[in-house]
Amino acid sequence: MDDLNAKRSESQEPSSPLWMVTYGDMVTLLLTFFVLLISFAEMDEIKFEEAAHSLRGALGVLEGYESFFKHKPEDADSAKIDVLRRMDIFQSIVELEDMAREMGYAGDVSVEISDNGLLIRMGDRVLFDQGRAELKPEALPVLDLVGRTIKGRAREVLVAGHTDDVPIHTDEFPSNWELSTTRALNVVKYLIDRAGVPPGILAATGYSEFRPLVPNDSPQHRRKNRRVEFLVTWH
Repeated sequence: MDDLNAKRSESQEPSSPLWMVTYGDMVTLLLTFFVLLISFAEMDEIKFEEAAHSLRGALGVLEGYESFFKHKPEDADSAKIDVLRRMDIFQSIVELEDMAREMGYAGDVSVEISDNGLLIRMGDRVLFDQGRAELKPEALPVLDLVGRTIKGRAREVLVAGHTDDVPIHTDEFPSNWELSTTRALNVVKYLIDRAGVPPGILAATGYSEFRPLVPNDSPQHRRKNRRVEFLVTWH
């Protein structure tokens, strides 16, 4: 009998951590509640704001959030379309962070969203090997997701490469200017050639080490400054 109970206990062990199941249920319920709010013909602005803040807190990604009703469309249909578009973007953001987490780079991707657009920051190691500008094969699904998120929605997308202050002197990259610019250009080329983003809305630039997020005073801070940013402006 003891052996039978032991076998039953082993067979009933969960296949995934319990916290992951709870978290997944919570996010699903929040998204369902969000859709329910949108289904009403007349949206209650206060309740909508509360729901948006709740979603932001649960996902932990919308650092630059601004009120959806700061520039409230006068037309109700336009408002619903705008909200549905934002929900689609929220879902893409969650997928993007999940993908980075699976790659082991959970802290290397951040997203800020506002009424005017979207800012995606990616640590350089998500996309490139150190000191290189060729896109890593495992980074291509990440860029595919970025492409799907901005394609058909963005008015303009500026892709900017940034480095730390450690000098680089190679035949290919005489300085950090060449490295940061080439990285941004390679990202833009991929978005055009493989992700199908219209070329006319894309631009590439490199800032070298001259626009750091934090002082270059530790390995952790230098890693944070080595990044690629996608500044997206909506239609």
